[in-house]
Formats: sequence, C-alpha cells, structure tokens
Amino acid sequence: MMTNPAVDRHLVELVESMTSWALAEANLAHDLGRPDVYLGGDGLRPYVTWSDDGVVRVAGRQPPHLPAPKLVDELIAGSHGLASVTRDPDRPESYALTLPRVASLTNRLDVPELLLVGLGDAERYRGARLALGIARLGQWLRFTHAARVTIVDYNLLAQPVATLADLLSKRRFDIVGVSVNFGHWHMLDELATLVNEHQPAIVALGNILAAFSPAPAARLFDTTRHGATFVATSLGERPLERLCREFRDPSGWAGIDGLIRPGADDDTAPSVRPVAPPHLVYPDDALVTAIAERGGQISLETSFGCQYGACTFCPRDHRGDGWLRGHAETVVATLERMARCRAVVSFVDEEFFGSEGLIDPPPAELPAGVILATCRRLGIAYEVYTRLEQLFDRRKSLAWNLARARLLATEAAAMRRIFVGVESGSPTQLRRYGKGQTVQQTADALRVGSTLGIPMEFGFITFDPLISPAELAENVAFLARTDIICAPHPGGVEDRVERVRRYFAGDELTAAGMPLYRYVAYMATELEVLAHSRYADHLRRRRPDLLDGDYDPSFARHGVRYDDERIAEIANWCRVWTEAMFTPVYEARMTARTASADSSAVELVTRYRDATFTLLVQLTRALLPELDEQLAGVPMRHELLVDGPPHELLAGLAEATLPGRNPQFDLRLLGQRRNR
Repeated sequence: MMTNPAVDRHLVELVESMTSWALAEANLAHDLGRPDVYLGGDGLRPYVTWSDDGVVRVAGRQPPHLPAPKLVDELIAGSHGLASVTRDPDRPESYALTLPRVASLTNRLDVPELLLVGLGDAERYRGARLALGIARLGQWLRFTHAARVTIVDYNLLAQPVATLADLLSKRRFDIVGVSVNFGHWHMLDELATLVNEHQPAIVALGNILAAFSPAPAARLFDTTRHGATFVATSLGERPLERLCREFRDPSGWAGIDGLIRPGADDDTAPSVRPVAPPHLVYPDDALVTAIAERGGQISLETSFGCQYGACTFCPRDHRGDGWLRGHAETVVATLERMARCRAVVSFVDEEFFGSEGLIDPPPAELPAGVILATCRRLGIAYEVYTRLEQLFDRRKSLAWNLARARLLATEAAAMRRIFVGVESGSPTQLRRYGKGQTVQQTADALRVGSTLGIPMEFGFITFDPLISPAELAENVAFLARTDIICAPHPGGVEDRVERVRRYFAGDELTAAGMPLYRYVAYMATELEVLAHSRYADHLRRRRPDLLDGDYDPSFARHGVRYDDERIAEIANWCRVWTEAMFTPVYEARMTARTASADSSAVELVTRYRDATFTLLVQLTRALLPELDEQLAGVPMRHELLVDGPPHELLAGLAEATLPGRNPQFDLRLLGQRRNR
C-alpha cells in the first residue's frame, strides 16, 4: 500500500496547526468513510488506524529522532503478525502499514471510551494555566492506543457540572477518570453524585488528594452501581493505560502496579510497587490552544521526581524515588511546536536542573541548558522551579559555579520567574523542615542569582506547629534584610560570570537595598501537616499533643495545634488576611508572569507584600511583647497603629493594598484552616 495522500494531508495539518483531537478524528472518519477510525499518537507523532475488508491499515508521521507510539512499535516488531511497511521517499516522515486483522490485533484495537475530568477552582485561581495532569494523561492514553478519550477541564468551563451531565446523558463511557487536587473535595462529592447516576463500569481517581485520602475519596462512588473504583497512588499514566488494556478482563485488575482498590479503612497505604515514569508526550492540543487563547501559561514537565526528596513537609509516596530527565529531543520538538502559541511556558518539574545539574565537574553540555537555549532560540518566555544549591553552592568547585553562572546569565533575559524554596530564615526551623541548607547558603545563592539578573521568587513557610518566638523573630528579621538581594551586575554575560568568580574568592557583592520579603510569594503562611509526610511522623512520635486528632481528607492534612498559643493567634489572623487577599493577588501574580504582563499587576503584588510584612511585624510585636525591642528597628512600609483590634489593622492594610475594593474577611478562619 502506498501512503494515503488524503490521510497524510490530515496528519500534516494536525502536526502544523493544533486542533481538537476529537475534531481531527471525526474529519478523518468522514473522509475515509469508516466508523472505526482511531487517531493515536500525539501532536508530534500522530497516526490513524482503520479497517478495510479484513485488513488493518495504519498511516502516520514519525520524526526519526523521537520514540514511536506504542502500537506502531508493536506492529513493526511483528507482535500481531507480519506487517507490510511503506515509506514515501518524498515524505520521509510518512509511513503506512497493512496487516491482516488477526484476533490479537482485534483485541488490541478494541479500546474503552474514557471520560477524563480535571477538577479545578477557576474562581479562586484566576489566570489560565494548563492542567498538565489531564492534558498529558489524556494524550498518553492516545499515544499508547489505550482508550478513546474525552477531556473536561473545570477551569475552562463556566458550568462544568452541566457540561458533564449533558455528556453522560448522551454518551456511554466505560471508564470515568477524575484528577482531584487539594481543595477539590466538594467538587468531587458533587461529581460523584452525577457519576453514580450513570453507572460507568469503572471509576479511576488520581492526583495527590486521591492518593493520600484513597478510601474516603473512593467511598463517594457507589460501587453497587458500577464495577469498581480505583485510586492511582503514583503517576497515573502507566496504571491507567494498563487498566484500559485490562478493561474487559477483571481478573487482571488486581495486579496493576500503582493502582489500589480501597476498602473501608480510612487510611489505605499507597502501593509500594514502583511505577516507571511515562515517556514525554505533547499534551492535548485542545487544552493547550484554549490556555494560549486566554493568554495563560502552558505547564510542561521535562523531568520526573526530585533528587533531594528529604523535605519533611513534602510527602513523596505518590511521586516515586529519585529524579529522571525525560527524552531531551522530545522536549525540544515539543517546544518547537509549542512556540506557535506565543504563550509563556511554566516548567513545572519538581526540580528542573535535577541530579544531572549537581554533577561536578560540570558536563560540557547540560540538558537543562539545551532546553533553556531552545526557549531563547524560539523566543519562548518561561519560568522554572529549582533548589537554591542549583544557583550557587560553595560546596561545589569553582568550575561548577562559573558554569552555572554562565548558563543563568545567558538565559536570564527569557526567564519570567525562577522559583526557589527558601522556606525559613531560622536555622533550627530549616533543620526541622529538612531543607538541607543553611541561612548563609540561602543568602549566598540569592545574592548570586540577583547579581546574575535572574527574576527570582521564593517560597516561605513562616509558621509550623513547633515554631518558637525566637524562631519567628529570626524569620521576621530575615525577611527584612536588605543586604541579600543585589542589583544585576552591569555588562554582559562574561562580566557577570567574572563577578561571581570574585565573590567565590571572597569579594563582596553590591546589595540593592531591597527587603527580601518583596520577593516572597506568600510570606504569612502555615505549614500544612500532610498525610505520609515526615513532619507528621515526627509530631506523632515526639509531640502527639499537637495533633488534635482531626484528619481532613479534603486536604489530606492532619489537624494541629501550635506549641505557643500566642503564635497560634498570629497565624490565625495571618490566615484570615491571606485568604481574603488570595484571589486578586494570585490573579495579579499570574498576570505579571504571562505574556500580558503589566506594571499595575506588579505594583499590586508589591503593595500586598508590603502590607503582609507590616501585618506580620505588628501582630508579632503586639502578641509577643518580649520581642518588641528586637523588632523595633525592623522597617515597615505601612506605619499603622495596633491599639485597636486586629481586624481594624487588616482593614487598613487591605485599603492600602486594594484601594476601594473592600475585600471580605472571613473570621471563621480564626478557628479553622482554609477549605479551598
């Protein structure tokens, strides 16, 4: 069989111009006149299958440097009989396969209908951002020829429940998959009521909240009205693929690594069997396009895991051990296709530079550097997440530090943000958090990063149940420091690298005089004591009196008390403030980091951080008077009296931050954690 020009034209259009996968599949079915058309692969490597007079036909496009979709590999390897392979010398990426429709191939092509739902709170988290979990998972199931997938993203719909009700009433889905994150419990409960009415054969739940509260989540679904409810306890791609492949054989369900079938227990232990990360695939075209059209961020993961994995507050059970970079050429090809969107890319790797970034002496070519250079070549603005020691580390050689400085200085212009986890300015709290960094190492890395001109933002966890007044004072004093953030060194890349060389040798860097808190995402925040975290284990063993016995499945967190009741009151008022301000500030932060960045959003965020630091200082001085002298010299942008009740302080700071907008403070949060 020669390659089919009409099919090849469809596939070329799909590769060159992103479109809805369902629409592209429908157009192919119409032109071929076959109802069994299946569009598989991804936007880089699409293929189509159909049957004709007892013969299975496959046509596709395959760049030679990328891994092929699973079914194509199987057919070429002869797993279902001898295939005739045709390639067009004028179109080297195009291929066609034909082979008899034998029983094993018939079974392989018989895939379930799967509805994949991504829950989301678009009202709280304003600013479009790709829901990578469902966008990648849905495309993975197409890439592996495991299911016909329909995706519904709550973040993109005004009435997602009504949309789902209409879908479920008009189509029969064999499997309903749901991605459920923190704060989505009420949505899951509402969705379960709807799903139970339509009795799919299988419900599969995934993402961190389902993994850490599997039994309560599964109980929402009525297993007397459908076959089974499963929970993915790891990355969901391979387990859900296997479940789809075993869909018609329930005897194989129990042996699927990374999936559990929860019982009645409240705390079902995650599967300990390791699940390999999936190959990288181009995420669902329709979702990528929708986010780009809204001026949002395209989330993308180029690696899996975290090479450190020792932070006590971060449970790792659902993400596996270690760190692994994905196929580098697939990442580059993905970015080349994604560049047409003109959207900001958010590399949401847990650790972007990873274990390969710590190799000393440094390799001549770092894969992370290739990815960032590709963004620069294509004009893609982006943000990354990493640990502080990936910026500068005196424990490494001079050669390593200069190579990293050169990379960061070269790529700084395209960066919208590099996010690092500072978390604390207290030495003892840092050790309790298991961060593996000292305050001095933190200051070192931030000085060098700012000197190189990279736009940094920090994570900070001010309060934890064990925090002492002395530790809180250390945090406040650290946030107020003006000797850490430096002005970008003038000159070119090599001038900045030379400045780092001299700093490594003992010279000083020039501070910009900017308080550190201006770069903290949300500074008046509390540690969430999550299930399966080492911090929770520590409290259970050493301070069980601080666990109140209340487990909240909607956040997979333990209820806790503070060791110092006065600090608890400070944290409570900070919680009320943070929640009232969260939505407009989050929206402004997203605006400041996207292609539509504007100065008004940056100014709002700055006002918010000034006000939050003022709140933190004034509450601390009022409720911990023994620290008053220690904090007397801490500069604040808002000098407001605290003679009145704290809610008057919050109201004054809110007016300074959001003039005329009158945000509403929920005083119920003085006695409870947030539920969204």
